[in-house]
Amino acid sequence: MVNEHATGTIDGIGQRDHSFASEYWILGPPGTGKTTEISRQVQLAAAKYGDSSVLVTSFSRAAAAELARCDLAVSPDRIGTLHSHCFHALGSPLLAEAHLKEWNRSNSNLAITPVSGSARLDGEDSLEEASDANHAGDSLLRELNRQRGRMISPERWPANVHDFYQRWTRYKRERSLLDFCDLIETCLKEIDSAPNNPDVLFADEAQDLTAMQVQLLRKWGNHARYTVLAFDDDQAIYSFIGAAPEAILDADIPDDHKVILRQSHRVPRTIHEVAVRLARRLTRRQEKVYLPRATAGEVHQLSNGTYKSPEYFILSSAMKHLERGRTVMFLASCSYMLRPLIQVLRKNAIPFHNPYRKANGLWNPLHMGRATASRRIISLLVAHPEYGEGQRAWTRADLRLWIELLRYEGVLKPGAKQLLQDGYGQELVSLECLAQILEAEALASLLGAFAGDYRALLDWWGSKVVPEFRTRVRFPIDIAARLGPHTLIEDPRVIVGTIHSVKGGQADVVYLFPDLSRAGDANYQIAGASRDSVIRVFYVGATRARETLYICGRETAWSVAL
Repeated sequence: MVNEHATGTIDGIGQRDHSFASEYWILGPPGTGKTTEISRQVQLAAAKYGDSSVLVTSFSRAAAAELARCDLAVSPDRIGTLHSHCFHALGSPLLAEAHLKEWNRSNSNLAITPVSGSARLDGEDSLEEASDANHAGDSLLRELNRQRGRMISPERWPANVHDFYQRWTRYKRERSLLDFCDLIETCLKEIDSAPNNPDVLFADEAQDLTAMQVQLLRKWGNHARYTVLAFDDDQAIYSFIGAAPEAILDADIPDDHKVILRQSHRVPRTIHEVAVRLARRLTRRQEKVYLPRATAGEVHQLSNGTYKSPEYFILSSAMKHLERGRTVMFLASCSYMLRPLIQVLRKNAIPFHNPYRKANGLWNPLHMGRATASRRIISLLVAHPEYGEGQRAWTRADLRLWIELLRYEGVLKPGAKQLLQDGYGQELVSLECLAQILEAEALASLLGAFAGDYRALLDWWGSKVVPEFRTRVRFPIDIAARLGPHTLIEDPRVIVGTIHSVKGGQADVVYLFPDLSRAGDANYQIAGASRDSVIRVFYVGATRARETLYICGRETAWSVAL
């Protein structure tokens, strides 16, 4: 009998063999509260066995952080990605992907983009589609990791991948480096139990794990009282990096060890119908019947309005939703499909972001970092009387920020930027200080602009920015001018991203582009696991919508029927 809801502790004490009798599943369709349920089970396990006897792992830092915010009764070092747990179990080895200087110098035709070790350990290493790789080495390393993660025999690897593997292995061995796949593989071979030998293992987002990672969890689980895998195989969308939901589904798990969460708190009826139709097209899945929330919702098919022509049919309807205070999400299967939309958003001064991929500058042009264009504009406008709440006089720190992008010719006096480095940052700026920095004519025009509305001050600053930075500052200037300065420090109500980038996210209204890349279409044409991997991506995309789903027009024949 499959459980509809978890009640109490999942107790699998006593079985420590490969019969899966000590493995439990929490199956969470979209919006059914999987994170809440796994958090509850973690707290119950910690109460029974002790907070140091529970280990929690998740596919990415974002998912792990979401669990950490649930105030689990375990210490923070017991919550992390599987890679981070392996890294610490192996004594924090040097990571090859963070030590690439010599590789790239000696293998310029196979260059690999360096990444920080912490980013990769946290699962934040470019989880977009494979076509986004920057260098030839990136593509080969990703494919190598996919082959290894799926535990495919080297004899079956493509020849170019095998050749790359030999060179890459030699490079790592000579420098005593491990790559990220080595962390999993080495632990699988050498480390019998999870760090600190926990009594209970929890793995969230398990559908995104590779076959090798699943095997490691089960090996470690044999030395624990029980293991809980929380997942939804219908949302397994990382096949291009080796995710293998079949590695989980192939296990002979008793039905009474499967907890299926039955009520979605996100997906309304009409969108639920779309999702169910997509799920039924999958050839391999765990059946999960779940209920939509008690509202109809809306689904609209747009015959016009494709990813290449989003301005009229798509943007005009989106603006109506924004005017009603709704959040709007634009999703595509590949990042290049979003570029025309981003151009339209910028042209119309519509704020947007992607809170799930903050490092992507294209998707986060209003990022409020220490010295971003948005931060500089706020430092400029904060002293203006129309700034509103938080208005105050300029400090030297403010001045340093908005002066730094101004040209010298006709604006700044020689040595002005260096002069601003002296003195305490919070010291208030006087007229005399401005006179030391700005040419007389520039100071007079600044004071004139300051006496007008805040838009005059924005215009003054934008006209004085050095030419090479004008494009960078244009969008936040337009946003502040159209919607007010505080818009720059508020979260935009428009989210832009690939479907992969927003997994776990939601919005009131979702615009879904049905198009595929050439490689995606090739997979879609192959019945079985390849087509399933594409269908799952659009299942995830459709189920991000809380109220309304727009299925946009297709640009080419390379698309999924929704």
